[in-house]
Amino acid sequence: MTDPRPSGSAGRHDLPDATASDETDLELDPYDADADDALSWGDESDASHVEGPAAASRDEEIDPDAPQVMSSASLVGHGVLGGVALLSSVGWIVSRDQFLIAFGGGLVERVQTTLWLTGVFLALVAPLLWFVATILLVPAERSGRRLLVMAVGAVLLAPWPLVIGGGA
Repeated sequence: MTDPRPSGSAGRHDLPDATASDETDLELDPYDADADDALSWGDESDASHVEGPAAASRDEEIDPDAPQVMSSASLVGHGVLGGVALLSSVGWIVSRDQFLIAFGGGLVERVQTTLWLTGVFLALVAPLLWFVATILLVPAERSGRRLLVMAVGAVLLAPWPLVIGGGA
């Protein structure tokens, strides 16, 4: 067996040489099968074996019914536009007092008042209904289209009298 020490230590023979001792005491074979088994994590028959997440191979079919995972940017966009829808409803609630009009006491005037109050109520809930309808009707795979529809709803259903300050 060759001397494993670097060539610079050739002049230092006063230290005991561990490789010169009996080589049968500790014999390490780098290609030992038991050493390879020690580095394995077992197989399915091993009680401690836990199957981790694995990437889908090309042979496996992807389940079309499995829920789609949205990107972080898409989740943030949904959260922001959901907050805008909620703030729009709050804006309509804040500005509703300027729209509450009571017409006269006749039958036609009561119908007018009822229709007017129904319109005010629909203005209050429209941003939230638009948001929920967009979530339900636009597929999750089309998150860009879904965000665009939510943004259009945020612009169309904004409480414009409050935003521009008119009518106050």
